[in-house]
Amino acid sequence: MNEKMRILKMIENGQLTAAEAVPLLQAMEAGGAKPTPEPVKTGRSNTGNSTDGGAQSGLDDLGQKFESFAREVAPKVEKFAGAVAAQIAGAAEKVSDVFASPEAPRTSQTAPPPAHRPASAQPKPAAKPGGIVTAQIEMAVDLSVPCELNLSAMNGDIRVKGYNGDKITAHISSVAKKAGATIELVKLGGKYFLKYEPEEFSMVAIDAFVPERAFGMVRISGTNGRLDIASLSAGEVNFTNANGVLSAKNISAKKATIENINAPIDAAEIDVSQLAITNYNSPLALSISAFSQYADYDWSIETGNAKLNISLPTAPNLGYHVKAHAAMGEIMLGLTGLQYLINEPSLVEAQSVNFGAAAKKVKISVETSNASLAIN
Repeated sequence: MNEKMRILKMIENGQLTAAEAVPLLQAMEAGGAKPTPEPVKTGRSNTGNSTDGGAQSGLDDLGQKFESFAREVAPKVEKFAGAVAAQIAGAAEKVSDVFASPEAPRTSQTAPPPAHRPASAQPKPAAKPGGIVTAQIEMAVDLSVPCELNLSAMNGDIRVKGYNGDKITAHISSVAKKAGATIELVKLGGKYFLKYEPEEFSMVAIDAFVPERAFGMVRISGTNGRLDIASLSAGEVNFTNANGVLSAKNISAKKATIENINAPIDAAEIDVSQLAITNYNSPLALSISAFSQYADYDWSIETGNAKLNISLPTAPNLGYHVKAHAAMGEIMLGLTGLQYLINEPSLVEAQSVNFGAAAKKVKISVETSNASLAIN
């Protein structure tokens, strides 16, 4: 068997890959002279044809076809291997561009904001298509008039924490789709918002400190990233997210709307008089240790296709009225001092014995489907 056939046989048997065989075949081609084929033993007699000779002839034909195929495919394999290598190198370069940042994201959530710069001197991120651009922007907040805050991220995390101060300080990371795209913090009347055109960016992430008691209305939204809000007090708050965990802790408001989809909601110490929480396709966990600011609470909490767990305090001055519906799951109600008005497998309504005389009344309507529901 000649050397080319030997190589082809090794490919057939899995001992060599096509890519490994290419340089060997090329080296043989460069050698010039073609090895002399081994003599063919036909086994043919004067009286007829031998079966062994026919088989050998078939093998020779197959070998020639295999050799021809190898010569044809070798440059294609080589070209493919080169293209793959180029793609890998290009991808590595792009990943390096995306994740290389001149300033690492801030991890501290307790550090005070830096010194104030006038709004006119705010640095604006200069768009660099395909790479992350970071900028630190800030603005003083007029605490003497009603204010509204609106922050929105996309395809990146958004973290907002309230602090005892009078400035918005935000670390913005972004990836622009085209040159010249800008992001800036804008004040319009009493409204403070991050201004940019969503179609000009593929990613915007926000890490911000804001005055914790300056705003009558706070709207924070995100997509495809984590949304994390802590230590805010406002007249009304609205937190919405999709495809990323939504965490809300130490929030105080007259009214609050919290919505998420395809990722968990983790809420704790939400002191809100009128609360609406909705989550789909992921679990919802809510933990409260005290109802402090209001006398009356009216809550609506709903999940779809995921479990719902609520931990509530017990106190002599607290009265609960609970309606719980689980379409295809179990209801577990562990609050003490309740009398049941309805007690069915998928529907429970119960009320504290002292509800009428309680100083603080908490009405909760909860619903889930295809999962368990627990209130303790």
